[in-house]
Amino acid sequence: MRTPLLVASLAAALGGSTLAADPPATNRTVKPEDVAYVYAIGVFSPEYTLPAPGSYRLPPIDEISDHALVGSDGKPTRLHALTHARASVVAFVYTTCAEAAGCPVSMGVLHALDRAIAADRTLRGDVRLVTISFDPERDTPQRLASVRELHQPLTDWAFATADEAHLEPLLADFGQPVARLRFDDGAWTGLYRHVLKVFLLDERHRVRNVYSTGFLHPQLILNDVRTLLLERDRRPGVRAR
Repeated sequence: MRTPLLVASLAAALGGSTLAADPPATNRTVKPEDVAYVYAIGVFSPEYTLPAPGSYRLPPIDEISDHALVGSDGKPTRLHALTHARASVVAFVYTTCAEAAGCPVSMGVLHALDRAIAADRTLRGDVRLVTISFDPERDTPQRLASVRELHQPLTDWAFATADEAHLEPLLADFGQPVARLRFDDGAWTGLYRHVLKVFLLDERHRVRNVYSTGFLHPQLILNDVRTLLLERDRRPGVRAR
């Protein structure tokens, strides 16, 4: 990933803004060095040789129902419409997250996956990246479109959110805990307490792996994606790519 370019773009986009809102947790203006720290990638790097794709199995963990979403184009969509017939990497974020090992890491990993998938003809068209915000109040479709543009995706990487009525069942279905952090007087700090999770779904909308800070690395996810695609291609009646 071309981190300096991404950092510069993010700094330009966030310049003059505060780290949080409603009310802000701090009153600090975001500086390029702040963004460079927050968006630093490399929290986890495997210190072992990854097993070859197809040499192991990824048993289904759970099955995800369909849910109503709103795309970064402002149009209603559905989760299954975004993930239909493809392996999908789904990440839950909020774009004002300031945790160095939180949402910025998953955004950076998906950025790297976008480049790797686009460069591999055996993956193009068979894998979908989906970033879903759990902060619809601030992460409007317009903001999500701007964030997507910053990443200059080479694949059809989707950005979406859900209105408040549909957000809770969506998060519960994935087992993605999210809670607003509040001051002693009950006012919202503008920050969320959440567990960093990235989900790998197969073409049947089944969860096949869940990655968090300790095991979130593009090459590991790519190996798992290739394992799922090999499994699919071995099924009777499935035409090999």
